[in-house]
Amino acid sequence: MPTRSLMRKMPEGEIVISQRAVSSRHFLKLIEDTGKVGFWSADLESEMIEASPGLYRILGLDPDEDISFSIIMDMIHPEDRAAHGDQISVLRAGQSVCREFRVIRPDRTQRWLLHQADAIIGPTGRASQGIGVIFDVTAQHDAINSLMQRHDRLNALITATASVFWINKANGEPSEMPQWMALTGQSYGEMQGLGWLDAVHPDDRARTFAAWTTAVEHTAPYNTEYRVQCADGIYRWFNARGAPVLNRDGSVREWVGVCLNVPGRNRYGAPVPETGGSGTVTPDLPVSDGVLTPGQVRAARGLTNLSKDELAARANVSVSTINRLEDPGSSVRPRADTILAVRCALERAGVEFTFEPGRKPGIREV
Repeated sequence: MPTRSLMRKMPEGEIVISQRAVSSRHFLKLIEDTGKVGFWSADLESEMIEASPGLYRILGLDPDEDISFSIIMDMIHPEDRAAHGDQISVLRAGQSVCREFRVIRPDRTQRWLLHQADAIIGPTGRASQGIGVIFDVTAQHDAINSLMQRHDRLNALITATASVFWINKANGEPSEMPQWMALTGQSYGEMQGLGWLDAVHPDDRARTFAAWTTAVEHTAPYNTEYRVQCADGIYRWFNARGAPVLNRDGSVREWVGVCLNVPGRNRYGAPVPETGGSGTVTPDLPVSDGVLTPGQVRAARGLTNLSKDELAARANVSVSTINRLEDPGSSVRPRADTILAVRCALERAGVEFTFEPGRKPGIREV
């Protein structure tokens, strides 16, 4: 190994660096060549600094120029000077320094520096010498600022478009849903498990539960609409959308999503019918000739030679939705807009649905 050539054993068995092979100057040069670190030592009385080439590079100064503490302190950003302009005094008091601040270099560029220094106590008991190392940490700050900027943009977008932003655990159970709690008036304990469904309109619960469990079981995006009983006791329509956040191995880390307020309208823009005296809502399909039956869907899919997967993809719905549409015994009826999307997909594939008086609903080729 290359490092073995730099080592030799002393008679007592101790291992030391071979002075003939390398010196500490070689190590310092290797470190400083990264462009991210520089060293200094100084007489604290004279304030004059002996700086390494790396420090000159970080500060953007001419290597032939003498450096003093005052020169470096004058380079500190005006907004940071009040908090970090006392570093000489701190070292003279015999204390260590560990500070992070900005400097403005002679070329007017700004850099973030991490300064660590120690005072060396002289024979008189006073701090007479100082040594330190300065790291250029601009890249780390730029990365943090970029991340914070994206975070702020996301928050602004969510605030402008969504009533609720939610985070659920990997198994689908609620995790962080403070806006849901504010919207519905539910407590943290009340919404745990499937408790959040208690705030969903009774007529929408089975369908909402089926859509959510299907998404969780298949690690698929979630998109459905339901009415929520808000804290003021009024039911309002919301479009809930979510997606899984995956780990590197493909497992689900968590779920994130939003609830978008759609007052007075469903997802496709058709007016939501008024609630009758019984409190139930009959979906109003924007078609006048009837609602698709399970037999019609099965027959139309057979006539167009579409598989369930192909039809689901064309209608932008889940395969489980197609299964429910074709199952006459299903207790969960898809939303009106979902049925409409499936119908339009089948009609584009070349069939026409018939609803003739006195006859059963049927289909025919276009």
